[in-house]
Amino acid sequence: MRKLFLLLFTTALGFGQEDNLDWILTQMMNNSIESYNILKSYNDLPNELSYTTHDGTEISTKKSSNTYSYLDLSSKESILKSMSVNIHEICHGLTSLYFFKEMKSNYLPHDFKDIMSYFYISDKIKYVNIFKGKVFPSSELANIIPESLVTSRYETYIKGDSSTQVDGIIGLLDEFNAYYHSSKFSFDMLPIYKEIYPSDYLMEWVMELQSEMTAYHEFDFWIKEYILHSKIYYPELYYEIMKKDSAFQIYKDIRKKYKNLISKYSSVVENEKVKMNYYYSTEFWEDDYFRLIKRLSNKKYDFKNH
Repeated sequence: MRKLFLLLFTTALGFGQEDNLDWILTQMMNNSIESYNILKSYNDLPNELSYTTHDGTEISTKKSSNTYSYLDLSSKESILKSMSVNIHEICHGLTSLYFFKEMKSNYLPHDFKDIMSYFYISDKIKYVNIFKGKVFPSSELANIIPESLVTSRYETYIKGDSSTQVDGIIGLLDEFNAYYHSSKFSFDMLPIYKEIYPSDYLMEWVMELQSEMTAYHEFDFWIKEYILHSKIYYPELYYEIMKKDSAFQIYKDIRKKYKNLISKYSSVVENEKVKMNYYYSTEFWEDDYFRLIKRLSNKKYDFKNH
């Protein structure tokens, strides 16, 4: 099965690129199997997907990119560093497309206005989600978030035109999950960083991870503010968010996985730092981290931490 998958993956690649792709997929199978499974699940989907609703309407969609569209295949170094972005984007593709596969084999009644998604959080935690609440765009949070907490991703996900506007809380969860998986891939690749960058692997690894690890705190903050805002101004939406196996449960599952990853990251960096032969001064976090940590310590968020 592995050889078949690699063959499908490497069709039409140039000389050398095929070797590099085969190499990174092998490393993923050995070190980051869930990252590999995200790619494989997406790759196994047909280019066009459709299903028929309970009222006889056919809904269809198609892939907008191939499984390795976001990779720089020119070298092992470039493919190692570009794979985290690729994982992030393919995770989005899986969230939107895999729902169609599930509906084809196990149809669940829903309306066209519902937000339909599939969340792959781990091999053991997956959600086919039909969200029926009328969401508000994340841009509404701009009236709540103080200027002192405008972070590097604020313009993209709070003020921008991403799915966090149309899909609200589900769009924020989709991004939260995608950043978790891209972070997990980079974290899992530490042995490969040691192989490729033997003298400065820790600096290269931390530089790749510090932004993605900080993203945890950004999305944790925004999602909490979204839920608190809906509780006050959109009680029906709040009810839908908090229902069993709905958005809040998905949030908790992603958050738990991401938080555990951050704990491991901090521990590994401290341990590896001791082993370095020279003074290591690279920051483990982006500046946004420190402001967000202070904000999230506010007791008004406590009921979301369990």
